[in-house]
Amino acid sequence: DINGVLNSGDIPNLYAAEDMESIMSTCKIECTKKRIQPTKINIYTQYLIRVKRNIHVCMCMSPGSAIFRDRLRMFPSLVNCCAIDWFSEWPEEALRSVGMGIMQEVDLKLGDHLGNIVELFKVFHQSVAEASEQYYTTLRRYNYVTPTSYLELLNTFKVLLQKKRVQVGGLVSRLQTGLD
Repeated sequence: DINGVLNSGDIPNLYAAEDMESIMSTCKIECTKKRIQPTKINIYTQYLIRVKRNIHVCMCMSPGSAIFRDRLRMFPSLVNCCAIDWFSEWPEEALRSVGMGIMQEVDLKLGDHLGNIVELFKVFHQSVAEASEQYYTTLRRYNYVTPTSYLELLNTFKVLLQKKRVQVGGLVSRLQTGLD
C-alpha cells in the first residue's frame, strides 16, 4: 500500500526468506559501521532508512478531479510525506511550442494554416482559463484548466480531423463511383 511505503518505507510480508537474507547481510555492514548492535530489528531499520532515503515516487493527478480528493483521503501520506508540486499555467510561448510540436508529429496536411490553428487553440485554452476565473468569482466553484486539458484539446483535434478526412474521403469516393 502506497501509504505504508511513503510513511515507513516498508510493505509487510513483501520479501521472501532469501531476499531477507540478502538484506540482512548487506545492511549488517551498515550497522557495524555505525556501531549499532547488529540485531535483526536494527539491521532491518537500517534497511528501511536506506529505502526512505532512496525512494522516489512520481505521481501526476489533476487537482480538479474527484479521484485526487479521494486519493488524498485514502492515503494521507501523499500530503504528509511528499513534496507536492503544483504546476501553474503554461506561458504563451510554451502553449505555442507544445502545440506546434504535437501537431507536427503526424502530417495532418494543414500546410500554411498550421500556425494559425495552433494560435487558435492557444486562444481557446487561455479564454477557458479566464472564463474559469470568472466562474470561480461568481459561483465559488473551481474549473481547473490544466496543461493536460490543452494536450487533450490538441490530440482530440488530430483524431477528429483524421476521422473526418476518412469519412469525407469515403463519401467523395461514393459520389464519384455513383457518377461514373
